[in-house]
Amino acid sequence: MKTIFATATLLLAAAPLAAQQMDGPCGKREYFVDQLVETYEEQPVAGGLQSEESLVEIWASEKTGSFTILVTDAAGETCVAFTGEDFHEASGFVGVKGEAS
Repeated sequence: MKTIFATATLLLAAAPLAAQQMDGPCGKREYFVDQLVETYEEQPVAGGLQSEESLVEIWASEKTGSFTILVTDAAGETCVAFTGEDFHEASGFVGVKGEAS
């Protein structure tokens, strides 16, 4: 699987939102995953822990170009943070592992 620069940028953009109350739709993760796979043909392309209490995931469809950023809290509630179109991968990003700041 390719690592992507655009994904890192989206994760950084979503990080502050993960700590806030989401304004988008929220509910069970399984519901959103089913919708992303079945309706939008999206698959997970990247993700990471925003904090000990928030998981940020980027889902995208190579076929349609749509993408969705999900944020899941420690209690298991998932919210849609962003959606968009024209998702593309960028080469050259090297993932870095480390402590959250």
